[in-house]
Amino acid sequence: MLAGRLISPARIIFLIVTAVFAVLAGRELYASIRTASISIVAERIERGDTVTNEIAARYTARAIAMVDGHYCRSDIVAAGVTLVLAQLDRQSVNGNYDAWVAAASNARRYLRHALSCMPTNSNFWLRLAAVQSTIAEEPLAIAEMMKRSVALAPYDESIVLTRFYFWNDFTNATLSAASSAVDGDLTTMLKLGDRCRVNATMKAISPQLRPVFDRIWASVGEGATARFRQRCSR
Repeated sequence: MLAGRLISPARIIFLIVTAVFAVLAGRELYASIRTASISIVAERIERGDTVTNEIAARYTARAIAMVDGHYCRSDIVAAGVTLVLAQLDRQSVNGNYDAWVAAASNARRYLRHALSCMPTNSNFWLRLAAVQSTIAEEPLAIAEMMKRSVALAPYDESIVLTRFYFWNDFTNATLSAASSAVDGDLTTMLKLGDRCRVNATMKAISPQLRPVFDRIWASVGEGATARFRQRCSR
């Protein structure tokens, strides 16, 4: 009788594990319900659909509030990144400086949270560098962020071409501080990039990037660069 009333250690462990999984599943379900609208608005922005300023501001605020909840699920974090960056794009330094400062500060704070969750995400490092450059050009700090982005995604064409856009906009000081990363990206772009996409990207090269670009163009050789002289029908 006594043996029948005893609960085996295996059953106790099973019940504990089941309870833990139930709690975790409930927490994930709650997070999904709470953030569903944030994800929907982020998807609309990514598709290029019209989202009013009021709606964008409301759901950006909700995304930023998630930082204090320490939500690190990748889909939730990614949706928040889309919202904070879109909100920053909607602001103008000359139009409403205070709103721009708030949006830039929120974007930087959120991206730091995103990277605490996903430190190996190359795109998040790139976006943090870009946001920091709009707030204040800090060459060494921005260069380190860009170097991390390059190290994490050295051959992803979409990321490489996106980084080119920002290399093209950074100051001489930042380009100098990140010279090895700049050289690596330009070399990869010219040697391995899709001819049509690269041609479209390098139509306008800034004065500060031009000497670096010309040096890399010469270093990769005629065999690599000749293809860019072909017409692109796309």
